[in-house]
Amino acid sequence: CTFWRVQVFRMRARLPGTWIKSGLLVGTAGGVYLARGSLVGLDAGAALLVAAFVLKMLEMNNRRDARVLIFLGFFCVAVGYLFEDNLLWALFSLLPVGSLLAALIGLQQSDLAGKSADTLKLAFKLMAQAAPLMLLLFLFFPRLDPLWSLPQPSNKGVTGLSDNMAPGDMAELSKSPALVFRASFEGPMPARNQL
Repeated sequence: CTFWRVQVFRMRARLPGTWIKSGLLVGTAGGVYLARGSLVGLDAGAALLVAAFVLKMLEMNNRRDARVLIFLGFFCVAVGYLFEDNLLWALFSLLPVGSLLAALIGLQQSDLAGKSADTLKLAFKLMAQAAPLMLLLFLFFPRLDPLWSLPQPSNKGVTGLSDNMAPGDMAELSKSPALVFRASFEGPMPARNQL
């Protein structure tokens, strides 16, 4: 889709028709279904969002569509934090955020529209100005784990053995804090060495 859009921009190709776009949409949804086994859930939803972002390039005709595409890009970067929340991902995500911010600046300010270097410079200057606030929020804002990270379904057993085993699965099973079983005794509880 990106290559096609670049060719349209260079006036070497035309925008695809409705049938081609519909075929790409059905093919993409089918690919997500085959890869994830469903169209519902965190993984499938994230894959569909990224696919919608890429396919939206073929429908971009005016400034509003470009703005929607840029904001979809920001949302795709944010969705990445559902899967990765480490410092390396945060540093890496500065590149697409800077590029998307530069695209938004170029879209909004017509005097910078053709000057890629100037828009990138302004975007990263704005990000550098926001860095102290980001640092303060990182240091003093409380961590809200249950709201930010969603549980990932796994094929591994938590309190027992799963159908498929791989090296290291037993070690991960032993680290699980989940309750294995409950026991009740008639009378007082026996000593630990008698259990």
